[in-house]
Parts: sequence; structure tokens; C-alpha cells
Amino acid sequence: MLAPQDPDNRLDRSNTPVNCLFCRHPKPDYWFSKRSKHNGRPYPLFTCSNCGGAFVFPVPSEQELHEFYSGTQSALEVGLRDSDPLHQYDQAIQEEVEFPNSTVDAKRIAENLKRLAPGMKALDVGSGYGFFSKALMEAGFSVDAIELGEASRKIHARMTGFEPKAEPFNADFARRNAGLYDAVLLSQVLEHLPMDADPIRSLNVLLRKGGICAIAIPHFRSFLSILQGKNDMFIVPPEHVNFFTVKGLNAAFASRGFQTMKCETVSKFDYRKFKKKFGPLSPMPSLALKGFLGVSSLMDKGMFVNGYFRKL
Repeated sequence: MLAPQDPDNRLDRSNTPVNCLFCRHPKPDYWFSKRSKHNGRPYPLFTCSNCGGAFVFPVPSEQELHEFYSGTQSALEVGLRDSDPLHQYDQAIQEEVEFPNSTVDAKRIAENLKRLAPGMKALDVGSGYGFFSKALMEAGFSVDAIELGEASRKIHARMTGFEPKAEPFNADFARRNAGLYDAVLLSQVLEHLPMDADPIRSLNVLLRKGGICAIAIPHFRSFLSILQGKNDMFIVPPEHVNFFTVKGLNAAFASRGFQTMKCETVSKFDYRKFKKKFGPLSPMPSLALKGFLGVSSLMDKGMFVNGYFRKL
């Protein structure tokens, strides 16, 4: 097992965090422990009274998380029903046709990065099936990508024409690729990374001066998250270990040499789930949820945060 890094003395001997892993405010409060559906282990969660964020602590080791994501347990890999790479690709495309999700986000984020980044060299971290890499390429970027999931890499290769490297994102990767990129994208990735290894500092290392990091993450304390409480659908350790508010995300980047350029919340929901659950009655709850999520996004309380941060 890899020993956890602790550059800011955030740990003490009682397995209680001294400071918030995001904004570094002292004395986070114990919230509750969530038992993992993956391995049956309980994972303690702590919350910060300053930024409102929450995180798993002790943080799972990089080795534990690497083994999880290089296997078949992650959501992207579990969702694939067939072992044949061609059929997996067809399934990924069909899912997107039935419920446009990644393509919508990818186009919006790629356009924002093209407007904000100082150049056209980009890295897609945790690139998944390749929808975001493809959108970056279509926007004119030269793209590198890293992805631990084997099936996801094969789908990505078919979608984009190149296979991502099977490398973990960590300080060593950042050192070996220091200053290479004008833009780095992490879509639904930062919530997975061990914060005691300081991944945001590694993002700073990867970027050229003035480079842009784009982040898309679940919004902890969105209206939907508040309603769900401890049953928040995104509290699924060890797959998710960080739960950011907008304030916590901005503070985390500001303290590591970034300026916030843009931060917004968006909402989306797969309404096919309502059709499966409610049958002919599904339009009524679907319409109600659509209205609720629309209002949430207008009030910056949508389900997901999209943030863009410039390296100073």
C-alpha cells in the first residue's frame, strides 16, 4: 500500500482530519459512515463548517483506488453488458442516442476551453469512453488522454482513433509532463481522486502559465443533494471520496495557484428511469422533476458544477 502524503499536516493520530481537505479550515466534523456496496467496508465522512464540503477520511490509498479503477468495478465498466469491444462501443453510442448526456456536456466544455485556453494542447484525465476527447478534437485541440479502465480505453480508441494511456493521475505523472498543456479536463474525475495526494497541485504542474483546468463534478449541497441527505446518490465510497460545494471547489483551486474564470451548475436526469418505474404515469413525475431541476440550475443549485480555473 502507498503511504498517504500529508504536505499540510492535515492528519493526526486518531484518524481524524485536522483541516478540511478542500479549503483547509480547521476541525472538520464527523458526519456518518457509509458502507460500500463494493467491498462492504464502512467509510467515515467528515464535513467542513466553512466551505460545506464533505470527504471520506481516512482517504483510501492511491493503490486501493488504482486497483478499483483498473478493474471492472467502476460505474463505466459495470454498465457495459457485453465483453465484446465492438458491442461495448455500440452500447455506449446507443446509450448516448437514447439519453444525450456526455455529448452535450463535452461540446459545452470544449467550446469554453477553446475560448479560455492560451493554446490548443489538451489532456483529458479519466477520459472514459472518449466523448470529451472527441469534442476537444472537433474544437481543434491536440489531445492526450489517460484512462485506467480497459474496456473504456477500447471504446475510446474506436471513437477517437487513439487509445488513452493506462496511467494513473498523480504527482509522478504531473512531474513527467510538467508544463505541457494549455488545457486539462477532468469530467467526473476529481470526486474520485485522493485529496491527500494534492491532485489540484498536480494540475497546476501540468499546465503552462495561463493554462486552464476544466472541472465537472457532482454538486454536493445542490437542492437534490440536500433533499437526499445521507442518501445522496453520489455518496458511493470508495468510488467517490470527495463531495465539493461551489465554495469548496473555488477555495481548493485558489489556494493552489489558480484563478476562477467561470463556475456554473447544471442539471440532468435520465428520464427513462421514470418510465421504467411509473409506466404510463411517468410523464407527471418526469415533468415535476424537470421543473425542479430547472429552477435548481437557475439558482446555482444544480446537480453538477462546471468550473474553469486559470493557472496564475
